[in-house]
Amino acid sequence: MWRPDPAQTVARQLGTHFPDLDARAVETGLRRTLRPGGVVALSQNGVQTVLTRRQEAGDSFEIASVTKPFTAALALALAAQGRIELDRPLSKQFTRFRGYPASVTARALLTHTAGLPVHPLRGGLGMVQNFHDPYGRLNADAVLASGRRWAWWGRNLAGRLGYSNFGYGLLALACAEAAGEAYPDALRRHVLGPLELLQTDFTPRTRLATPHGLLGSARTSGFGGLVGAGGLHSTAHDLLRFAAAHLEGQLRGWETFTRPAGSPPNLVGVADGWFVARMSRRLVWWHDGTARGTRAALGFCPETGRAAVVLVSSGPAGGQAPGKLLSELL
Repeated sequence: MWRPDPAQTVARQLGTHFPDLDARAVETGLRRTLRPGGVVALSQNGVQTVLTRRQEAGDSFEIASVTKPFTAALALALAAQGRIELDRPLSKQFTRFRGYPASVTARALLTHTAGLPVHPLRGGLGMVQNFHDPYGRLNADAVLASGRRWAWWGRNLAGRLGYSNFGYGLLALACAEAAGEAYPDALRRHVLGPLELLQTDFTPRTRLATPHGLLGSARTSGFGGLVGAGGLHSTAHDLLRFAAAHLEGQLRGWETFTRPAGSPPNLVGVADGWFVARMSRRLVWWHDGTARGTRAALGFCPETGRAAVVLVSSGPAGGQAPGKLLSELL
């Protein structure tokens, strides 16, 4: 007896609500991306669809680098309140950033153009010592001290695109000083609370989707002093709500983008907290993230008002990256 193909079933369900989708491309993307299980969610014009494979719709996933748009939203909220100046050197605004070069601004950190490496040297060494918690030994003081050194060494690279977890860890610390409280508390107060993102936090608020990492490991990831780069857990529902806050004007400042030197050919530009790409001939703001045992992708299209979420319950060794499926959905 033939069993229904899960990918085909989900693709047909999506096509019922979003008939413009290329059903065959979506089916292929689902089969390659959600093989180990996961959640796919779309919203547009008040219609919301959340579909699952081997997971529940409300499961929490580590969203890894999709945390960065949340950190960016905090920085933009604090800027709107006059607590941080995005284009002024952080060394002239905050005590903990004294001694940093003028090239390190909040805007440079937001757009990965501060000349910083992907992570501190100790973070790279930490991957060898503890693959699941490479930044665990880095506290805030260590991140700031290392950032000061790297910022001076890399100041000639300022203005060029260089993706940096390090930079977003520093941005979170700048936001904390601007807000007068720890970064997690500031994020809850200025972003998560006002947007009613009740299932998003630094520990799971609903049942945790079991990670499937290398060698079968079910451990979650740790981000230590770089928590602003990748420490959040969230659900498909909350991520759609977060995207909607951009589309509906609750969050502002993300709309402008530039194309810095060093940008890859497929990238239209970099916005504050987002990458901008052309998908199906339309501009899409998006970000993805890879934890040790789960992956995530979130994007939205201002032209159509559509938002899409892909959450996968496996790490980097578990099939096609979710960004490809995201492009088919948007």
